[in-house]
Amino acid sequence: MSVLQAAAQAARRAMATSAGGAAAHTGLVELRSYQLKPEGIKEFMRLTHEKVELRKSLLPFLGMFACDTGGLLSRVVHFYHYDDFGHRDKHRAMSAANKEWQDEYLAYSRKCLITQESSIYVPAAGVLAAAGAVPLQQFQSLAKQGQPIYELRQYQLKPGYDGVPRLLAAFEKGIPHKVAADPAGQLVFFGSTEVGMLNNVIELWRYPSAQACHDARKASRAVPEWREAIAAVTPGVEHFTSSFMHAVPFSPMQ
Repeated sequence: MSVLQAAAQAARRAMATSAGGAAAHTGLVELRSYQLKPEGIKEFMRLTHEKVELRKSLLPFLGMFACDTGGLLSRVVHFYHYDDFGHRDKHRAMSAANKEWQDEYLAYSRKCLITQESSIYVPAAGVLAAAGAVPLQQFQSLAKQGQPIYELRQYQLKPGYDGVPRLLAAFEKGIPHKVAADPAGQLVFFGSTEVGMLNNVIELWRYPSAQACHDARKASRAVPEWREAIAAVTPGVEHFTSSFMHAVPFSPMQ
């Protein structure tokens, strides 16, 4: 392990300790994915930028991203953190009762959409703590240099009750070794579905560039402990995808 890698690993462990370790990774994370009409992208972004402060006052909005490659290009993905379903119901009710949100934003922005999808994820506390990740709602990007990207990885597991626990156990054991070989990346979130397509696991990473992500992937493949973790979960995975995304200019997460 190089001096840089050791320093990065120590910094991640310090962050996890200051955030309370696994106990801090609680609540629910909602991932909303909208497919936009190609001709409506510009107008959707204009309206959403215009009303971003209203969104933040009504909802625990964390970040919004546009797909660069690895999936539907006319797609935006956004994240919210809730303490529980009661907390979500409260904020959804506030939004439904807000005339400006309903009449000046939703009434017009919906015209730009083709589909809307929503899934609720439970944080994988053990994996996040093992990686030295802070809770998603406390995440702060490293200094912006170049063109940072977020990589969203989604694993669809075979039906059954044991698939997700088995994957989480393997990742919790292997991910410290992946992180040690990957000083440039930040693990932003890792979790499994509570509502939506069940047996679905996502991980969200931030890298200073697409090339840095590519280099990190190659480096991690050479780590025996990480290869063992992947080998342990691969038989239970039906398919997985990787998307590179850019934070939109008005996203809190950059």
